[in-house]
Amino acid sequence: MKKSLLIASAVVAAVLFGCKEDPYINAPGDNSKNYDTIPILQADTNGIIISVDSALSIGATLVNDQLTPESYKISGTISNIVTNLNDIPGRFTNVNFDLKDGSSDKTLRCQYTNFINNYPFRSNTEVPRVGSKVTVMGPMSKYNGSPQMKNGFIVRVDSLATE
Repeated sequence: MKKSLLIASAVVAAVLFGCKEDPYINAPGDNSKNYDTIPILQADTNGIIISVDSALSIGATLVNDQLTPESYKISGTISNIVTNLNDIPGRFTNVNFDLKDGSSDKTLRCQYTNFINNYPFRSNTEVPRVGSKVTVMGPMSKYNGSPQMKNGFIVRVDSLATE
């Protein structure tokens, strides 16, 4: 009995000693997986700065469903939210709203607008409410004869309005 127990122990020890599995970390002190800073996606915000009136003029020169190759950056106040906020994020992850600036009472429709850094809205509480001052960026388009900004995103929220 002692002899078989000794042989079984020797076999188990040989098997375990022969197992050569690399550790998760290459070697102690290996810092190849450490980063000095956390990488953050920064959206390209080098758009051409224009007013709502200029955006309406640019959009008026386009044919329906044509997008401009340039992106435009417009600052203004949200005057109306078209998208039902209860549908975010279930049905929609972007929002449609009307934007106006202080130069006139004209509004620009911002269609399919994403959140900051062009990320989709994860919650309806992230959507700036009517009266919030925002800066949006995206290409201009025309839909059924009406100029609009299509597939843009919010660059920043300058002042947030409460409900």
